[in-house]
Amino acid sequence: MRLGCILIAAGLLAACGQERADAPAATPAPAETKADPGLDSALEAEPAAPPVDDLDYKALSGYDDSWYVSPGWPGEYPAGFAVLDAGTTVPAWTVPNGANEADTRCALPQYANYQLWNYARAEADDLRFFVATKTFPVTLNQDASIEYISEGGIHTLDLKAGEQLTYLRYLGEGFTVVSHEGAEYDINEAELRDISDIGSMPTVEDQWVRVTCEGGDQAWLLYASVIEHPGVVPSPMLAYGEASDIAPEDAEQIRMDAEANRLAYEGVEPGSLE
Repeated sequence: MRLGCILIAAGLLAACGQERADAPAATPAPAETKADPGLDSALEAEPAAPPVDDLDYKALSGYDDSWYVSPGWPGEYPAGFAVLDAGTTVPAWTVPNGANEADTRCALPQYANYQLWNYARAEADDLRFFVATKTFPVTLNQDASIEYISEGGIHTLDLKAGEQLTYLRYLGEGFTVVSHEGAEYDINEAELRDISDIGSMPTVEDQWVRVTCEGGDQAWLLYASVIEHPGVVPSPMLAYGEASDIAPEDAEQIRMDAEANRLAYEGVEPGSLE
């Protein structure tokens, strides 16, 4: 299996971005069948996969073994941030680890949109995304056969009450990566809701991106930090798999939309602060 982005077709989900050598062995390939034009169309509509990432994020970040470190950001619509104001300079890190304080500053170009699907910006600035997720045990409260997806299709993992899985990271579309006895599995998290204590622990994750600052230096930004900075807003979503830098004429509308979304999230009625 691969980590980093998600691809959903014919009812199956595959994560991509990094090979996982310890994934369960694939089942034999099925007999060849005729191509399905409908499936071909669905696949053509999916976003292009990002290039294979060759960085060892665990080694360069220094997260300990209680964290699962992997390329990409989670979510069927991964988060991102856009810079609307000129002269925006944000706290940055030389070593991307949440235990460290920001130790440098990074000036960001106005209208830049830092999102996984903004391939033009990713290539121009050599952006690198990874997420560190705090792992935790998931204990089953009953015997269960849990479906998981591998390159060979859908299989089942048979477990007994009291056995434990380890939560590793969220992928998207409800799918999560867990491990059991050294092997990793992509499963639908909803399957565990009623048969385990998975809902008792919050998901703690640090989402990092390496950017090229104005002037040419590179630094690491922590999403939770940069998104709180004035003049920075969540990336606007155009369509699945699509993202680009901000057109100057769209900046103020994006700013207003971001503020409206923030107030709605906080439960504030429009106009009540005027």
